[in-house]
Amino acid sequence: MDFLFSNLSPVKTKNKTFRDTFYGLIPNAKRIDIAVGYVTTDSLAELKQAVAYNDNVEEINLIIGMHYWDKFTKPEYNAAIGLNDFLTENQRGEVRLVKSFRFHGKLYSYSDETGAFAGIIGSNNLSSIVQNHVRIYEASAIFTEKNDSLRMRDFIELLSERASENIRDCSIDKFNDRSRLLEGHENVKELPPEALVDVLQSLTNVRFEIPLVKNGKVPPESNLNVYFGKGRENKTTGLIKPRPWYEVELMVPNTITALQGYPQQKTPSAEFDVITDDGWEFSCKVSGDFSKNFRSKGDLNILGRWIKGRLENVGALEVGQPVTKETFDIYGRDSFTLTKTTKPNLWYLDFGVGK
Repeated sequence: MDFLFSNLSPVKTKNKTFRDTFYGLIPNAKRIDIAVGYVTTDSLAELKQAVAYNDNVEEINLIIGMHYWDKFTKPEYNAAIGLNDFLTENQRGEVRLVKSFRFHGKLYSYSDETGAFAGIIGSNNLSSIVQNHVRIYEASAIFTEKNDSLRMRDFIELLSERASENIRDCSIDKFNDRSRLLEGHENVKELPPEALVDVLQSLTNVRFEIPLVKNGKVPPESNLNVYFGKGRENKTTGLIKPRPWYEVELMVPNTITALQGYPQQKTPSAEFDVITDDGWEFSCKVSGDFSKNFRSKGDLNILGRWIKGRLENVGALEVGQPVTKETFDIYGRDSFTLTKTTKPNLWYLDFGVGK
């Protein structure tokens, strides 16, 4: 047995992380059985791509233990249904919900042609498979003893048979409307209403409309759709890791970046803080030729969560589906406004509709 730690500063260790271990076991697995309390939209999307990319995994079964009781958000439910349908249609497993009681365990079982060969148990929910920057320190343990591995898989099978049903057979018609994808994210702050009002009173006339479509469409290779691009392959093991669902870096046209006042790469204006119309604060940067690259600083998922999360929350985008021109037609807007404020190094991002 060995311990797995998040290794967040200042408590860094020489132990492996859960995510590295989760993916490190996949090349040797034909079957993966997972039973967790909670899931997230991006972890369900990433698990789906992990199965799609790695053909050696013939079957994956996911049991979700808490959402039947505590409710899904609508995007979470749609992502879970999408994963279940993908697995069942390809005869590669299913997604089930625990209905007999609240199940809060976190169990991950790996099997090959000889049976179960490894298991992970601890505090990591499915969200831990995603490379994110949420400062929650998790601790788990991995064991490779044959008897213990078999006992874990036997328990998951028992849980599945006696206490759960396929998600399609569960009556889910009430949802949690609290879908706050940036909550708790490292390097993101939530502003009190009075702080947002103060920012709105500091807006200047220097503003730029940042398009999210190109020539009236969103190409499949758009940086809003990198999730569907080629995964990151380990040439030694053959493992292919999916690109994160929320990974986004925008390419801003030169006709905009050349305008007076637009932030310029390799200058003090290249990195700046932003306040969003829905009350979040984080840092962004521009880079590349003609300052065309626009991204959140340090983590591409922050800007992606803000944009794609807004689309998901109103039903314009389903997790695991491409962003298209029609996505923005449903949302009601295909650009956001970047406005300079009178406060040093602070800009305002507005992606609101119906104002």
